[in-house]
Amino acid sequence: MFDHVNILCYSLLFPSLVLGLVAQNTLPPKFSLQLNGNGSDSTFPHVYRDGGVSGMVSGKNLMVFCDTTTTTGDVSAPIIGFTSNSIAYYLGNNPTPQYQDFGNNGIPNLAVPWLESESSYTAENFDKNGNRVVIWPGSSITAINGGNTGIAVWGVAIWGPAGKSLYNTLVTVTVNETGPHIERTVPKFIQVTYPSHLTLPTHHAKTPQANDTQYGNFGSTLGASGHLLLLAVSAGGLKLARVDPNDFADLTKYEYYLGPSPGPNTWSRTPPPSTSPAANLFTVGPAFAAAASGDVFWSPRHRTFLAVYFSGRPDSTFYLRYALHGCVAGPWSAETVLYVTAPPASDPADPFNYAGHAHPSWDAGGETLGLSWSFGGAWVQGATVSWV
Repeated sequence: MFDHVNILCYSLLFPSLVLGLVAQNTLPPKFSLQLNGNGSDSTFPHVYRDGGVSGMVSGKNLMVFCDTTTTTGDVSAPIIGFTSNSIAYYLGNNPTPQYQDFGNNGIPNLAVPWLESESSYTAENFDKNGNRVVIWPGSSITAINGGNTGIAVWGVAIWGPAGKSLYNTLVTVTVNETGPHIERTVPKFIQVTYPSHLTLPTHHAKTPQANDTQYGNFGSTLGASGHLLLLAVSAGGLKLARVDPNDFADLTKYEYYLGPSPGPNTWSRTPPPSTSPAANLFTVGPAFAAAASGDVFWSPRHRTFLAVYFSGRPDSTFYLRYALHGCVAGPWSAETVLYVTAPPASDPADPFNYAGHAHPSWDAGGETLGLSWSFGGAWVQGATVSWV
């Protein structure tokens, strides 16, 4: 039975079709999978990094990485360059993913500019106590403005003995003849207000245990109604906010999903409590808050939204859910296994993969889906899902 929310979703997505004739394609999804070699290749030599979120802007497939190190040789060779993040064009697989980097003297540029207060903190503390400010992009880039502007929200944190999340930053991404460019349109988007003694438990942490849900840190996408949607990990599941894309920089214009109950109060200008699971799109479990990563996106192949994610459980596994009736607000299917990645055998101190992401922009037709994950702080592995 379609409720009014699902009818709205379908009518917006397929305005020329009779609702009763709309059929979602091959659900639950069926697929085959191929590993894309081992690692990735850059146009710059000896570049090592982790993370990796993507999106298409002005026809260019972008990949934004986390800590990026350049050495004189292998990963243990002398370091000649380091940035907290970097951005590259994704050029395809041959057979491993190929990337075009941007920088000088073979060293990738910093992708996300620092605020003066952030760079000053690192300069004053890193050599003394190991604390530094980091921006580790962990959510996808969503294109608006006819595909010529990308929007993303990324967390800003202190990493080190005093580790804690500070706030997230809303960025815009554009592309011109010199390459991709990132501007911090709202430098401090949502502040974190939890007590300062709380620390990030591991370098895999994505979302703090805070009073302020960090909308956008998990992902973003466009909704059926044309809204920009921001997703956040909270209370062991996913929460959702929406806004007209023209108002993306104005936090006062956002509406927040309150839960599945139909009626005028399904959305509110007041966000739900971060500790309550009642407003979750779906709930995974306690580990989802600490180390979850992934993406939610529209699949033209299946005519519905898919969620592909690492759950935060120490199992190096991609999980899959799909919206049952084509609406991002749900209801959602049960969790199923998409792919179990091989954990790194060479690092017993860090035996699990992390930063699992899906890359739907790599195939606009939706017949395949790129996956990536990280291990060892310096490596990104990939695979391709082929839907059947």
